[in-house]
Parts: sequence; structure tokens; C-alpha cells
Amino acid sequence: MRFLLPIFFVFSLGCSYLTREPGNPPKIDGIPIPDSKRTVYVQNFRNNSYGIAMHTTLSDLVKQEINYRGRFIQTREKSQAAYRIYGEISHYQQVGALLDQGGQQLSKEMFVVCKVELQKAGGEKIPLERTEIPARIIYSDQVGFIETEGQAQARLLKILAVRIAEEMERAWYYSIAGKIEGEED
Repeated sequence: MRFLLPIFFVFSLGCSYLTREPGNPPKIDGIPIPDSKRTVYVQNFRNNSYGIAMHTTLSDLVKQEINYRGRFIQTREKSQAAYRIYGEISHYQQVGALLDQGGQQLSKEMFVVCKVELQKAGGEKIPLERTEIPARIIYSDQVGFIETEGQAQARLLKILAVRIAEEMERAWYYSIAGKIEGEED
């Protein structure tokens, strides 16, 4: 019992270390970015594809990812935000990828493309590295790690939400810092 207590203590410290905020608020040359420049409004994404209700799920996942990452401060009022994120699912495709001897599908591929845009409150667009962000997964409901179409779609949209959040943060940060990656001072 005595030796279990230190082990439990070490593991509890490790867990608390992993859940701490990763360098929030972001800094430029060691100076924290003011909260007024970190506010963002995420407009509900639009759907211009055959994927039913994917846009609502993706909107929620992007909002969750932005909250989790903590670089932006989300607001529910568009007028209070310094920046706005807009998105639209422009392409969704699901195809069979692997067939067995009898021609039955063993695995399928899902592919989705989302157009994104980041704007300042005045409507000025912030240049993005990519305006169309793709995501692709392969899943199976028969072999390997078995998942349903709904589970696979949720995994696909989570991957896409992470990529969108990363792209928005990168563009936002470099627009504020006035620097471009690889630029020499």
C-alpha cells in the first residue's frame, strides 16, 4: 500500500500536466496578444454537397476544436467578434475502395472538401494558405477496425475540424504578427 501511493501521485501529476493550457494566450515577440484581437465568431457552415447534415456537425466540431485549442476566444454575438470564420462543404464523396473475390465491398473511402474563409470584423479577408481543406478516410464495416458509416463520417469530420482550426489559427497569427513563415528579419 505504501509504494502504491507514490505511483498514484506520479500518475496524477502526469495527467494534470497533459491537460494544462498550451501556451495561452499566444504571444508575439514575448508579448501576449490582447483579448480584443482574439475574439472570433464561427458562422454555421453551409452545405453545398450531397452529405446530409454534415455541415451542422462540422460547425459544432470546429467550435469545439477552437475552444479546446484556446487561441481564440469565441463569442456568440457576431458584432462582438474581431474575426469571423465562414465555411462551406463543397464536395462529399463515398466510394468503394477494396473488393473481395466475389466483388463485394470490404472497405469504403470517404472524401470531403470544405471551403473556408477568415475575415476581420470590417469584412477584410485574411489570406489563407489553403482556401479548400480536404480530408479523406478509409473505413470498413466488415474487416479490421469495424465502424459504421456514421462513425466513420464523425471521424472524418473531426479530422477536418482540426485542419480547419489549425489553418484559421495560422492565418490569424501571421496576419497579426505581420510575418510570413520563412521570412527573414
